Amino acid sequence: MEFIYRMPVGFGPSWGPRQGPGGKRFEGSVSRTTFLTWTYTTEPDQMAKLLPPGYRPASDPVVTIRGLYNRDFAWLAGRAYNYIEVLFRAVYKGVRDEVEGDYVAVMWEGMADACIVGRDEAGHPKIYAEVPDTTTRNGNTYGEMSWEGFKFFEHEYEGLVLGPWPYEKEATTPIATTAQSTMVRPRLHYKYFPNAENMEVPDVAYTVMTPAGSYEQRILERWTGPVRAQFIRSRWEDLPTFGYMSNAMADLPVVEDRGGAMTRVLRGFNDLRGGLKILK
Repeated sequence: MEFIYRMPVGFGPSWGPRQGPGGKRFEGSVSRTTFLTWTYTTEPDQMAKLLPPGYRPASDPVVTIRGLYNRDFAWLAGRAYNYIEVLFRAVYKGVRDEVEGDYVAVMWEGMADACIVGRDEAGHPKIYAEVPDTTTRNGNTYGEMSWEGFKFFEHEYEGLVLGPWPYEKEATTPIATTAQSTMVRPRLHYKYFPNAENMEVPDVAYTVMTPAGSYEQRILERWTGPVRAQFIRSRWEDLPTFGYMSNAMADLPVVEDRGGAMTRVLRGFNDLRGGLKILK
């Protein structure tokens, strides 16, 4: 059996979503996720400034801001964490491959462990922030992100009140097709690590693709409606390591607001070992 290692390597093979103790795999387990999604179009020239080399905005320059409120991860021994991600509809064109998909610009995650394994192994652009569970206020569902007490993002879904998790629907809901799922397009990540001796150049710089429909999904509930969402501008003193990212999102113009959506999903876990593709 071949094992995965991460720093520090002296203690032996690492534990995480792609392998547990003794190389244990978590395929076949499920997690429960409530997706809260806001979609809008923006100015393509503005989006282009936020894309890495080899990318251009798609003909429909859609921005998706999506909160994933998760439960029951087997690789965390049943624990959970939440995250909010920013997706840009974009096209990657290399010397061999050309793919249109959702370029994952950044993922703010509420657990450091998930950030480390996702960045090191899969090239996911994960950084840490506090992402608490949603609350209900004035008949709406409300969520936010913060770092060290500074709130830099909030979203509120008008008229949506989340009830208890619909366990009774899990056994009778069929598996969704890719077109029905929350992952209708490939996800594109730019994996980048600087050289330790000369940090102005990378040791690693390439695009990783997660194919569409990589996770088995059962869609238990859906809702659409208006949403109020915003990134809140910060000073360097407020967010000294990633404020330039959230400020860039605050400055990105909303050309057409396409509204909000909620989806409750029972997801079959996929550790992505062998499922990722490096684009060239």
